[in-house]
Amino acid sequence: MFNVSIPTISDEELKKRYEQIKPVVTVWGKLHYFREFTFHELRFLNYLWNIYEDVREEVGKDDLEVLEGKDFICLHACEYPGFFTPSVAEVLSQINEDILPLVKAFEIIERPNESNKHSYNDSFSSIAFDNGYHVSTVRLYGKKR
Repeated sequence: MFNVSIPTISDEELKKRYEQIKPVVTVWGKLHYFREFTFHELRFLNYLWNIYEDVREEVGKDDLEVLEGKDFICLHACEYPGFFTPSVAEVLSQINEDILPLVKAFEIIERPNESNKHSYNDSFSSIAFDNGYHVSTVRLYGKKR
Protein backbone atom coordinates (compact mmCIF):
# COMPACT_ATOMS: atom_id res chain seq x y z
CA MET A 1 0.00 0.00 0.00
CA PHE A 2 1.18 3.50 -0.83
CA ASN A 3 0.93 6.38 1.61
CA VAL A 4 0.29 9.97 0.64
CA SER A 5 0.04 13.03 2.85
CA ILE A 6 -0.31 16.80 2.83
CA PRO A 7 2.93 18.63 3.67
CA THR A 8 2.84 20.75 6.80
CA ILE A 9 4.00 24.35 6.85
CA SER A 10 4.57 26.57 9.86
CA ASP A 11 2.17 29.34 10.83
CA GLU A 12 4.81 31.86 9.80
CA GLU A 13 5.23 30.26 6.36
CA LEU A 14 1.44 30.08 5.90
CA LYS A 15 1.09 33.80 6.67
CA LYS A 16 3.92 34.62 4.26
CA ARG A 17 2.40 32.57 1.44
CA TYR A 18 -1.10 33.98 2.01
CA GLU A 19 0.19 37.55 1.85
CA GLN A 20 1.48 36.76 -1.67
CA ILE A 21 -0.95 34.12 -3.00
CA LYS A 22 -4.73 34.52 -2.91
CA PRO A 23 -7.49 32.06 -3.72
CA VAL A 24 -9.67 32.97 -6.70
CA VAL A 25 -12.79 31.41 -8.17
CA THR A 26 -14.70 31.62 -11.43
CA VAL A 27 -18.22 32.87 -10.71
CA TRP A 28 -20.70 34.04 -13.33
CA GLY A 29 -18.05 33.33 -15.98
CA LYS A 30 -15.52 35.74 -14.44
CA LEU A 31 -12.52 35.22 -12.17
CA HIS A 32 -13.01 36.77 -8.71
CA TYR A 33 -11.02 37.21 -5.53
CA PHE A 34 -12.40 36.09 -2.17
CA ARG A 35 -12.75 38.17 0.95
CA GLU A 36 -9.73 38.17 3.26
CA PHE A 37 -9.73 35.11 5.49
CA THR A 38 -8.62 35.06 9.12
CA PHE A 39 -5.58 33.03 10.03
CA HIS A 40 -7.80 30.42 11.70
CA GLU A 41 -9.96 30.20 8.57
CA LEU A 42 -6.92 29.56 6.37
CA ARG A 43 -6.35 26.23 8.11
CA PHE A 44 -9.83 25.16 9.16
CA LEU A 45 -12.45 26.65 6.82
CA ASN A 46 -13.79 25.07 3.66
CA TYR A 47 -13.19 28.27 1.74
CA LEU A 48 -15.54 27.21 -1.10
CA TRP A 49 -18.49 26.65 1.24
CA ASN A 50 -20.02 30.14 0.87
CA ILE A 51 -18.69 31.15 -2.54
CA TYR A 52 -21.47 33.60 -3.33
CA GLU A 53 -21.17 35.32 0.07
CA ASP A 54 -17.36 35.30 0.18
CA VAL A 55 -16.60 36.32 -3.40
CA ARG A 56 -15.39 39.89 -3.83
CA GLU A 57 -14.14 42.01 -6.68
CA GLU A 58 -13.52 40.66 -10.13
CA VAL A 59 -9.89 40.04 -11.06
CA GLY A 60 -8.83 42.87 -13.36
CA LYS A 61 -8.02 41.95 -16.96
CA ASP A 62 -4.45 43.13 -16.43
CA ASP A 63 -3.93 41.49 -13.01
CA LEU A 64 -3.30 37.79 -13.52
CA GLU A 65 -2.37 35.24 -16.16
CA VAL A 66 -2.34 31.45 -16.03
CA LEU A 67 1.08 29.98 -15.30
CA GLU A 68 1.00 27.58 -18.24
CA GLY A 69 1.92 23.99 -17.46
CA LYS A 70 1.85 24.58 -13.69
CA ASP A 71 -1.56 23.04 -12.84
CA PHE A 72 -1.07 20.40 -10.15
CA ILE A 73 -2.84 17.63 -8.29
CA CYS A 74 -3.64 18.70 -4.72
CA LEU A 75 -4.66 16.65 -1.68
CA HIS A 76 -7.41 17.70 0.74
CA ALA A 77 -8.39 16.04 4.00
CA CYS A 78 -11.50 13.94 3.56
CA GLU A 79 -13.67 14.53 6.61
CA TYR A 80 -16.52 12.60 4.99
CA PRO A 81 -16.55 11.01 1.53
CA GLY A 82 -19.56 13.05 0.39
CA PHE A 83 -18.11 16.45 1.33
CA PHE A 84 -15.21 18.16 -0.40
CA THR A 85 -13.78 20.58 2.18
CA PRO A 86 -10.62 22.27 0.85
CA SER A 87 -8.72 24.77 2.97
CA VAL A 88 -6.50 27.55 1.70
CA ALA A 89 -3.64 26.16 3.83
CA GLU A 90 -3.87 22.75 2.15
CA VAL A 91 -3.35 24.33 -1.25
CA LEU A 92 -0.66 26.78 -0.18
CA SER A 93 1.34 24.00 1.47
CA GLN A 94 1.46 21.98 -1.76
CA ILE A 95 2.65 24.63 -4.22
CA ASN A 96 6.09 23.68 -5.50
CA GLU A 97 8.70 25.85 -3.81
CA ASP A 98 10.54 26.37 -7.11
CA ILE A 99 7.67 28.40 -8.54
CA LEU A 100 6.43 30.09 -5.35
CA PRO A 101 7.98 33.46 -6.27
CA LEU A 102 5.91 33.55 -9.48
CA VAL A 103 2.54 32.61 -7.99
CA LYS A 104 -0.01 35.31 -7.10
CA ALA A 105 -3.24 33.30 -7.02
CA PHE A 106 -4.70 29.80 -7.26
CA GLU A 107 -8.01 28.25 -8.29
CA ILE A 108 -9.36 24.76 -7.84
CA ILE A 109 -10.45 23.92 -11.39
CA GLU A 110 -11.41 20.26 -10.89
CA ARG A 111 -12.72 18.63 -7.78
CA PRO A 112 -14.15 15.23 -6.94
CA ASN A 113 -17.70 14.25 -7.65
CA GLU A 114 -18.99 14.79 -4.14
CA SER A 115 -21.63 12.08 -4.37
CA ASN A 116 -19.31 9.09 -4.19
CA LYS A 117 -15.71 7.94 -4.10
CA HIS A 118 -16.08 6.04 -7.34
CA SER A 119 -15.58 9.25 -9.27
CA TYR A 120 -11.86 8.64 -8.76
CA ASN A 121 -10.95 6.99 -12.02
CA ASP A 122 -7.16 6.91 -11.76
CA SER A 123 -4.79 5.02 -9.50
CA PHE A 124 -3.37 8.01 -7.62
CA SER A 125 -6.81 9.39 -6.77
CA SER A 126 -7.92 5.98 -5.53
CA ILE A 127 -4.79 5.65 -3.38
CA ALA A 128 -5.31 9.15 -2.01
CA PHE A 129 -8.94 8.41 -1.17
CA ASP A 130 -7.95 5.17 0.57
CA ASN A 131 -5.51 7.25 2.67
CA GLY A 132 -8.23 9.73 3.68
CA TYR A 133 -7.85 12.44 1.05
CA HIS A 134 -9.84 14.02 -1.73
CA VAL A 135 -7.96 15.10 -4.85
CA SER A 136 -8.38 18.29 -6.86
CA THR A 137 -6.61 20.00 -9.72
CA VAL A 138 -5.28 23.46 -8.90
CA ARG A 139 -4.46 26.14 -11.46
CA LEU A 140 -1.80 28.71 -10.60
CA TYR A 141 -1.79 32.34 -11.72
CA GLY A 142 1.05 34.83 -11.89
CA LYS A 143 1.14 38.58 -12.30
CA LYS A 144 0.24 39.49 -15.87
CA ARG A 145 3.26 40.69 -17.86
